[in-house]
Amino acid sequence: MRHCKHCNATIKGEWEQCPLCRTTLDEAVDPVLPDPYPKIPLRFNKEIVWKYLTLISFVLIIAFLLIELIWIGRMENLQLALFGIMSMWLSVLILIRKRRNIAKGIVYLIVSLSLLCIYLDYLSGWSGWSTTYAVPIICSFAIVSLYIAVRLVNLGVRDYVLYLLTAAMLGLLPALFLTLDWVTTPLPASLSVMMSAVTLVIILLYHGGEIWRELEKRMHV
Repeated sequence: MRHCKHCNATIKGEWEQCPLCRTTLDEAVDPVLPDPYPKIPLRFNKEIVWKYLTLISFVLIIAFLLIELIWIGRMENLQLALFGIMSMWLSVLILIRKRRNIAKGIVYLIVSLSLLCIYLDYLSGWSGWSTTYAVPIICSFAIVSLYIAVRLVNLGVRDYVLYLLTAAMLGLLPALFLTLDWVTTPLPASLSVMMSAVTLVIILLYHGGEIWRELEKRMHV
């Protein structure tokens, strides 16, 4: 068995870090005992996931090319289809990788999709649609989706409160866009800032204690 100095607890199983605070455990001094909580992997088949993602990607590309050629007669916006496919792959891969922590996965999606939108806006000549619409909408609806997700899977407050706090803080980023005049229409950015500010106040008022305890645990204070 191993011992955690931070939690002052004895840990059974082949843990390298404490499952409570993530502190590196002392070297085992007693024979390693079986883990009382066996690891049960989530059931999904990677091959099926890649197969369906690849098939959907090809279908989307062909459909987009047909629409461009038949109805529009040009292929200038092929990068939009590629962007959508990249977003789909990124979303699925992140959620699979972070499937044991849905809240963290959603925060990763906020950052990744926002950066993708800004990059595509830059490639297309920068019209400001990413900072005007995409990023504020992603941030706003991510807060809602995060709340729905944690309710559906019945996560404890401590399992998601830091990620909800992070999502709310990211939702304040459009305030910078407004300040720098990077938006053509202020409404989406303003709504994102207001929703995030209200969420931030509610979190700090109702879960301030849990936030501080989680920070202490993760920073080994």
